[in-house]
Amino acid sequence: MENILSNKILRINPHALTYYSAPPNWWWFNPLDQKIKIIFIKKFLKKHALYKSFYGGNWDINATYFDKTHWFVRIKDFKNNIKKLDSSLWYKLIIKEINSKGFYIHKKTLIRNEKEVINFFENYLMSLIDSLSKNKFVIENEDDMPQVLIGRDGQLIKSAHGCHRLAIIKLFNIKCDFPVKIIGVHKNFKLKDKKKLDNFDKIYNYVRLNYSM
Repeated sequence: MENILSNKILRINPHALTYYSAPPNWWWFNPLDQKIKIIFIKKFLKKHALYKSFYGGNWDINATYFDKTHWFVRIKDFKNNIKKLDSSLWYKLIIKEINSKGFYIHKKTLIRNEKEVINFFENYLMSLIDSLSKNKFVIENEDDMPQVLIGRDGQLIKSAHGCHRLAIIKLFNIKCDFPVKIIGVHKNFKLKDKKKLDNFDKIYNYVRLNYSM
């Protein structure tokens, strides 16, 4: 169950996304969620932490530039070392984690040795770049839909899901629209009106007007 605002999928220009922020309450929810084992308490906390439509706080002011995030840095370095993968930072990170833990996990992909590392880069990452270039952004699973926030000044801020794909699109200069769900709006955003559900349409139209291709 997500908030009502996030029910609609919008398609935007990914190159217009400049900032990144974790969901507003992620800083306290995530540590608690990892410690708590009782399912109904986890669900209760998640509902109250992440399923609002409007949030206060300074998360929008404290948002970082997307090109400073580890997703962007990894993909940029990968691009620079595309002909010598074992020199890339991401390759070295995966090998280091395999040596220390015995495995590395990317989403649901389990990587346990150097052969599987090469397979990950050549058959997953390269295929993803090729797919984005040729087929644009294909929605395979709505649970993995890229999410955005709207700050108090109306800036669209990238949040969870699709960060590697966004970095690929930006760094390989791929022209495509980018599907997103709005998971939260700052309480001081000028179009905010909690009492009128139809005001969500004004928010959607604002995003379309300012962030579409």
